[in-house]
Amino acid sequence: QNQKKLSYKEQRELQALPAQIEQLEAEKQQIELSISDGSLYRCEKQVVTDKLSSLEALNSKLDDCYRRWESLEALNGA
Repeated sequence: QNQKKLSYKEQRELQALPAQIEQLEAEKQQIELSISDGSLYRCEKQVVTDKLSSLEALNSKLDDCYRRWESLEALNGA
């Protein structure tokens, strides 16, 4: 059997991912709250655009983190 173990760097990354995801989720929640309460839309257009762009970027980062976590977990369990 040719089982690949996680490298030291991958092990550290796997351990750090839950905290990183938690932080990104908290940031995302704050942006979503500011969007949902409606007050954001009374701001200048650029502020709204920046918030929406930030939300899009956070969602992308979260997707990447979840995929990486899944990948490392699969390697770790192999």
